[in-house]
Amino acid sequence: MTTYRYFKKDDTESLGLSRDISIDVFSKQILEIGNVNEALQKVFEDGVNSDTDTPVLGLKDMELRLLENRSSSLEGLGRVFTHLTLDERNELYSKSSSLKIPVPIIEDTFKYLQKTTSDKNVSFGSDVENEAANFNEALDVFVYLDKIDQLRASFKNAIAQGDLSQINLDAVEELVGQDAKKSLQQIIKMVAALEESGFLIKNRDRYKLSNSAVTQIAKDAMKEIFNQMKKNGLGNHDTFLKGEWGDLTGQTLPFEIAGNFDINLQKSLFNSVLRQGSGLPIRLNKDDLEINEYEHLSQSATVLLLDQSRSMGMYGTYTAAKKVSLALYWLIKTKFPKDKIFVVGFSDYAMLIEGKDLPESTWNHWVAGTNMHHGLIMARQLLSKQNVSNRQVLMVTDGEPTVHMQNGRAVFAHPPTKQTLDNTLMEVKKCTREGITINTFMLEINHFLMEFLDQMSKINKGRSFYTKPDELGRYLLVDYLSNRSGKFD
Repeated sequence: MTTYRYFKKDDTESLGLSRDISIDVFSKQILEIGNVNEALQKVFEDGVNSDTDTPVLGLKDMELRLLENRSSSLEGLGRVFTHLTLDERNELYSKSSSLKIPVPIIEDTFKYLQKTTSDKNVSFGSDVENEAANFNEALDVFVYLDKIDQLRASFKNAIAQGDLSQINLDAVEELVGQDAKKSLQQIIKMVAALEESGFLIKNRDRYKLSNSAVTQIAKDAMKEIFNQMKKNGLGNHDTFLKGEWGDLTGQTLPFEIAGNFDINLQKSLFNSVLRQGSGLPIRLNKDDLEINEYEHLSQSATVLLLDQSRSMGMYGTYTAAKKVSLALYWLIKTKFPKDKIFVVGFSDYAMLIEGKDLPESTWNHWVAGTNMHHGLIMARQLLSKQNVSNRQVLMVTDGEPTVHMQNGRAVFAHPPTKQTLDNTLMEVKKCTREGITINTFMLEINHFLMEFLDQMSKINKGRSFYTKPDELGRYLLVDYLSNRSGKFD
């Protein structure tokens, strides 16, 4: 028996927010804000500025419209109010209360109207012929004002609870407009699509990113960085995303899903002919496919030291640094699965950041300090457990060390004290003795930092780069790949 299923047409499709656009918009908010639920709140409040013809309005714009409508209604009510006698005003107050309009709204409105009419010094009851019309019009305005205030309250609750479904869409259409209703429908649809696709996972009234979402954000960060490199004329570096980084051995291996896709066509066609004969057409199937084998590259262990000090956020550099961190993390996990990658964030203290937590990591809003000393201690401890030939630290920072560890506690001073600098350089020496290379990527040039990095380089022989935040990916990722394979410029 054939079954037919019919669906009601979704009028929000005209707004054109695809799943890819939804993920892109939401991912950018997460990277900038560092919190899934705050990112959702930002989308709720500001809407979406996409490439579509019709922008998706947020609750802020809708509330502005409501406030404009409220102000216009109050002005109109003030004009009507001047034509009511004292008895009619008392009756209006009584009837407004009987409509279950909240008392504060009635009292506040009456206070406003009394002040408005007294300021104008007008007489009451001057339009006797339209007394009934004036009275009914005034009553209607009170009802309208109540609807506006109820809708505004639902906006605030929706933002606080992270749930737009409680908002009355018919009231939005009546009081704000049809475009506002469609905008809300689209945002609701966007969140639902992110849930259904597994990008977002809901736990009660809170959301978190799925593992696949973290992978998607990291992969998108990588693509964005390499696309930017191509625009800047830095070569076809997107080829780094293909291949296995090693010389061909001349041998082939059976193709496996999720593995290398560098198909050896000659060997694959030969397998097909052996299987089915030399007749045409030649039909390839999965079992015929063979891939080129690459030489094994030595394993590498890397600690990415990510500065999370307050200046990184205040000057807008942390988002760029985090994006590059995600890209490097994804690159190593997918292209060099035998390599090790650790991310350590440092501000007043250093701490390990798990890969799944990178998108929601953020800079230290409250405590000043750049504890490079503690960061290098953690990096050395992590790398000392890795039995590989190539161990390195990639450090991203915008300032000199201003904190050192003393008896297990962070000691801050700015400008940095001699003890802070000496303790940090002592840790650089320990890393050097253990064969750990430290390459540093500066996001700001200042005298103290450059002088300190010069001392580091003399000890460790690592390199230092100065780069703007939007060019950090070029230096850090290409440097990693160059060291990894030994054949990229």
